[in-house]
Amino acid sequence: MKNHWAFCADVGSIPNGNFGWASSSDGGLKNGTDIGIFAADIADAIKSEGKVSIGFECPLFVPVRDESRAVASARHGEGQRSWSAGAGTGALATGIVQSLWVMRRIKVILGYAPKPTFDWAEFEKTNSLFLWEAFVASGSKNTTHCQDAEAALRHFMTFAGKSGGVSAIQESSVMSLIGACAIRAGWSKDIELLWKPCLVIKT
Repeated sequence: MKNHWAFCADVGSIPNGNFGWASSSDGGLKNGTDIGIFAADIADAIKSEGKVSIGFECPLFVPVRDESRAVASARHGEGQRSWSAGAGTGALATGIVQSLWVMRRIKVILGYAPKPTFDWAEFEKTNSLFLWEAFVASGSKNTTHCQDAEAALRHFMTFAGKSGGVSAIQESSVMSLIGACAIRAGWSKDIELLWKPCLVIKT
């Protein structure tokens, strides 16, 4: 896709230096550790009228199950790294507040809210911003958070936009946390976002 600005954040404690991000455009790769610069660069990409996508390396939706014993079980496709395990819940909590901060900050910088979507076809055809989940498996972890963000971004650029079966997580019924963030940040008033899964790219 031409003029596509792709961004990815590897979430974590900012005071402890565990937050890193990467971006990719026609000009090549860029990375950093400042969440404010991450948000500002995304806003600049939107201002340039490019196609913008943002990934966050944390669970962005959780399964909705009818069976009581399966309520907190792993999402289909996660393998041994469940969203409900210790590391998963930590990343989820940290990632959601950081995702919300980024989205609110972008709105402040722009003076308006971009329109979010989880649907690639809609992203291609409309002036919308694509939100996706990065899943860096434990065996694929790198030395730095920026490197993890870059690895996730490279996989996203390879697989995004291809036909069905690309998403690493397949759940028919979900509660979308990133959808809730979009609503809270003023990016959307569409409550249907709350039960739509986003694309998950596993590295």
